[in-house]
Amino acid sequence: MQRSSRKPASIADQLLADDQPLDAEEQAAVVAALEEQQLQQNRAFKLTFACISLALGAFFLHASLQQRLHPYETRFTGELRPVTSSGTVAAMLFLQGLSLLAAAAGLVKELPKRGDKERACMPAGVQVWVLLDVAVALASIACLYWSAALWASVQKYGWAVGAQVELVWLPLLPLAVCLLCCYVVNSIQVTARDVQRLRRLQYDFKKV
Repeated sequence: MQRSSRKPASIADQLLADDQPLDAEEQAAVVAALEEQQLQQNRAFKLTFACISLALGAFFLHASLQQRLHPYETRFTGELRPVTSSGTVAAMLFLQGLSLLAAAAGLVKELPKRGDKERACMPAGVQVWVLLDVAVALASIACLYWSAALWASVQKYGWAVGAQVELVWLPLLPLAVCLLCCYVVNSIQVTARDVQRLRRLQYDFKKV
């Protein structure tokens, strides 16, 4: 009972600190501790970044709606009014919102339930990567558009007036978040593979 109340990492560290070979029961305890740690990290990272992506997605979708209803009313779109069109701006904001929602969906698509260690140690499925690829593709399209608009502003008004440095987040933020979601899924997949490999490497040994 005392062992189960301790953190998975501390159990594994304590068993691995012994210089002697681990017997079958100790190996199973280490693997179980690492599987529990993998499950906790899987859920924590995916839920955290899914919530961030969802919140940002809602922001960009709201901005798109506002652009359709009240063109260039917000400051970050109004400053680019001379070099953009209202309909295209609304479309790009909509694409960025969709990209972030797709990234959030990719993170929670195969979210393991509490206690489901088996699911936590499985690689991400095809549908997860399709959603993340779509997210990156949509964010990239919008990034190119906003980057071109920012450059057009510089060309039209010069660096002193046309350089909208404070708007750099507009093309980069959604793309950066989508790429970060891909990194999270890939990192979780790598550690899951390590846990599975460790499980296969267990050997039969009994301490005297």
